[in-house]
Amino acid sequence: MSEAVSHVLVVVAVLIAQGNAAAPLRKSDLVRLLSSAEIPPDELAQLIRRNCLTFEPTTRDRNDLRLMGADTATLAAVDECAQRKAPAPAPVRRPPTRRITPPAAPPAAPPAARPAVLEVQPTIARVSPERSGFVFGGGQRGTAGAQLPRPLVFEVRDSAGAPLSGQAVTFTGINARTQPAAASTDAAGRTRVGVVLGEHAGSATVIAALGVVEKQVAFSVAAGSAAQLVVMCGRSTISGHFAIRPDSEVALRVTAQDGFANATALLGLRAAVADARIFRVEHIAQDSAAGTVVLKPDQPGTTSLAVIANGLRQYLTVTVPPRAAPGKVDCR
Repeated sequence: MSEAVSHVLVVVAVLIAQGNAAAPLRKSDLVRLLSSAEIPPDELAQLIRRNCLTFEPTTRDRNDLRLMGADTATLAAVDECAQRKAPAPAPVRRPPTRRITPPAAPPAAPPAARPAVLEVQPTIARVSPERSGFVFGGGQRGTAGAQLPRPLVFEVRDSAGAPLSGQAVTFTGINARTQPAAASTDAAGRTRVGVVLGEHAGSATVIAALGVVEKQVAFSVAAGSAAQLVVMCGRSTISGHFAIRPDSEVALRVTAQDGFANATALLGLRAAVADARIFRVEHIAQDSAAGTVVLKPDQPGTTSLAVIANGLRQYLTVTVPPRAAPGKVDCR
């Protein structure tokens, strides 16, 4: 199958899943399409212009879409849809008024009254966007990659405030994932899902979708415990072996990162040299974000340097060449 045909099938599959091949796109649909590598940006922009959206995009929505990889053309299509007039809501079907069938009069007998016959049409339950939404679990804070301690609770009610059971709700995460990704409401009109935060420190969002109803809730994502030290000389990260010029002082910048490369606080920075005759640690300074280790060469030779912080050690091998050695050797 050609790549172009594959792209079309992806778009058709999403629209069929909405139950209408020309249905407007929800925010969760845009997130899924942006997460897929099967549809090019220009085709996605055309799809948005053709079908438009079920929601009026806010500044936060645009930031979320940009985080998921939306390009300028896609965001322009979103803005274009926001300027269009929203379609008129579908008329609400109401039960017919009570109708009484008049009694039939027998030919040879006086008319007799018959019991009234009522025609009752079943009422179709309709989800209320105003009365449905997240009721517990929003606003929690956790570390990157961790599961939040409390589940999310989403409640579905009709316009009269009555809970609706058996309603299928799908959940989409931005820098987060839910367990499960979809669930049905119970007798109280509620469904519960767990949330595992993503890898990036900052914020995370979970979107719940039920038909054209969409609600979202945000969380704070903090960096985890330090898992590695990063040592830099100038703009270069150094590890293993490097050399420094004998007639100079070299300042090494030290930071700490968690297991997902998020910056975390630097604590208790120290440095130790195996052979202080070759070079010595001239000065150490630090704040919560980073630290500096200044090295001063004394004589040619090679020895090891240990950079210590947050209970971690980064071992480096340092060479001080003879003064007559050609070439630039700072942190090489």
